[in-house]
Amino acid sequence: MDRIKAVQIFIFVIAIMIVARLFYWQFIAKVQGNFESIISEDNLPAARGEIYDSQDFPLVTNQEAFLIYGKPHDLKQSPKDIAQKIAPYLISEKYATASAGLSEDEQKAKDAEIKTKEEELTNRLATKTLFWVQLSRKITKDAKEKIQAMNIAGLGFEADQKRFYPESSMAAQLLGFVGSDKFGVDTGYYGLEGYWDRRLRGKSGRLGQETDPFGFPILVGKYRPIEPQKGASLYLTLDRSIQFMVERSLKQAVEKYGARDGTVIVADPKTGGILSMATYPTYNPAVWQEFDEKFYKNPAVADTFEPGSIFKIVVMSTALDVSVVEPITRCDVCSGPRQIGGYEISTWNKKYYPNSTMTEIIQHSDNVGMTFVSEKLGIDKFYDYIKKFGFGQRTDIDLQEESTGYVREKKDWKVIDLATASFGQGIAVTPIQMVEAVLIIANKGKLLTLHLVDKIVDGQKEEKVKAQGERQVISPKTAAQMTEMMVNAVENGEARAFAPKGYRIAGKTGTAQIPVAGHYDPNKTIASFVGFAPADDPRFVMMVRFSEPSSSPFGSETAAPTFFGIAKELFNYYGIAPKR
Repeated sequence: MDRIKAVQIFIFVIAIMIVARLFYWQFIAKVQGNFESIISEDNLPAARGEIYDSQDFPLVTNQEAFLIYGKPHDLKQSPKDIAQKIAPYLISEKYATASAGLSEDEQKAKDAEIKTKEEELTNRLATKTLFWVQLSRKITKDAKEKIQAMNIAGLGFEADQKRFYPESSMAAQLLGFVGSDKFGVDTGYYGLEGYWDRRLRGKSGRLGQETDPFGFPILVGKYRPIEPQKGASLYLTLDRSIQFMVERSLKQAVEKYGARDGTVIVADPKTGGILSMATYPTYNPAVWQEFDEKFYKNPAVADTFEPGSIFKIVVMSTALDVSVVEPITRCDVCSGPRQIGGYEISTWNKKYYPNSTMTEIIQHSDNVGMTFVSEKLGIDKFYDYIKKFGFGQRTDIDLQEESTGYVREKKDWKVIDLATASFGQGIAVTPIQMVEAVLIIANKGKLLTLHLVDKIVDGQKEEKVKAQGERQVISPKTAAQMTEMMVNAVENGEARAFAPKGYRIAGKTGTAQIPVAGHYDPNKTIASFVGFAPADDPRFVMMVRFSEPSSSPFGSETAAPTFFGIAKELFNYYGIAPKR
């Protein structure tokens, strides 16, 4: 009997434990699970960090806005009626604020947007399994006040923020914009907003209330708001004043020369910091949805192109550095066109300069002379130095969407590839890669990592952004020799008439044909100019590039005047006086 009673007690205890466990999973755990699920869905957005220029002027900050939410169990009107009343204030801002003056097509688009918004709001407000539902974010103060005046029970507001751009579209492609991901979370896209999104976005807060196992709110349950944490702010190397003058000059030049688009990059050769990066046409990041997505990318880091003659300074620097030529070395094949690998190589203007020195080859931008240089180098040295200069790989600048450009594998190079690459054909580079290459020459042969963010401030913590290690690419002697050759090209080359007097400027023009369907378009070019100044103590490195200028195909007549015009303004800005 005692043994039977012991077995019965054991079975009873096991049964109690099973029931208790089932009760926990069916009720307690489910309540906790529902509470956590509601909390996780009812996120309170964190304020994104601001973005400042080098003088602590805000380029991107936050503007007061509001989040509107509904409590389905507190509604006194039908979800459909409420949706019809508030939908007109929750559509896109360009329609919500336009009461008149819309075209017929715009009115149709507005009506369609209102109808779609009504359906969305109705479905959200009819969700009885949730205590709190988000209806819309980033609504204006005006819209909030108009909805509040309706006194609709069950609606409420939380403080929210939207991106504000004090300088409107300034540096748009560089900055990027903020949109929503598939979960409705603020997310940075393109430029700095995309690259630094995780640091900028902060940590969301949460808002929720305990529910019963069926998903209904417990009126005496706990209400646990968790405050959001603001994101970190970025302080850039970018100078707002320089950015303004560059953008103004670029816009005028694109329109004057009839170019499809244009890009200008200005960098500090002593630090690698970007002082200005501009593209035209551009867009307004505050209303990015209203622009074609082709404007979002940053051509300065994303576009690839055959560089043409500006690449000659890289090839000549290589030849000087490995001592296969000197500035006074004379070309013994420069008297006329050459046949290489079954192709004829000629000069751009069909003029030839027999017995030219290397300095004169750069001055005349002589393609035949550059084939002489490349033959002296050979494929192995040529290819190795292209890689040392950073071509065919990212510069690792802190911007989203950077391209690597294109340099074919060494094993695939033929004699004709070596010849054409010597004057910038058959390879593809990005504008930022060319700026990096010129910076190496300006900085006594030393490579610095190009960057935009100087420091990050997160609350009370300040973090200086450390650039990657420096690397000697060419010798200081080579850099000095190349500098003098570039100064001579400015003072005696095709663009000498545009150069400001009294300044030693090192530079090189470029005019590259555009490859299409296996051949080069005879009418379209990429016009460019790269350089730095003052040559003896550089304060800036700059590249100007135009796609398909129609007034003239040549860099000497489009990109060079633009470069020199901006350089004059920079001399004034830095207080650099001309020398006699």
